[in-house]
Amino acid sequence: MTGAGYSEALAGDVVRWHVVAMFAPSFFTGFVIKRFGTVPVVVTGLALLVASALVAASGVSSHHFYGALIVLGIGWNFGFIGATTMLASAVSADERAVVQGTNDTLIALAATICVFASGAIVVEYGWTNLALASLPVLAVALLWVLMSGRPS
Repeated sequence: MTGAGYSEALAGDVVRWHVVAMFAPSFFTGFVIKRFGTVPVVVTGLALLVASALVAASGVSSHHFYGALIVLGIGWNFGFIGATTMLASAVSADERAVVQGTNDTLIALAATICVFASGAIVVEYGWTNLALASLPVLAVALLWVLMSGRPS
């Protein structure tokens, strides 16, 4: 955002609301999963991530940044908690701790790589292209969940 001419204070506020959007839904995401199942929650999370990318690609006003990053946070929450629930239900109780720890480590590693890659993409190709570059990845994830996900 600072590269687009916005103040660090405004960028910090957008990041603040993004983080709130990532974690505040956790108070009810479990109830949503119990009510609707894991696959619908993960699909909803992926749909929100697509919506976030489209909002981000549509402009660079402060409203675009707020909207894109808040929707991104909620989509991340639904996707992460839903997928974690799917993983936990796919393994035995004896394997759960090791599998979950390995999964969390792999997610942290992937997130680190993606943060560095996204910075390079923004510098080289711009914010809009970064947002659009996420769409094929999200499409593959959505197809994977729909093809292999089982209702719970």
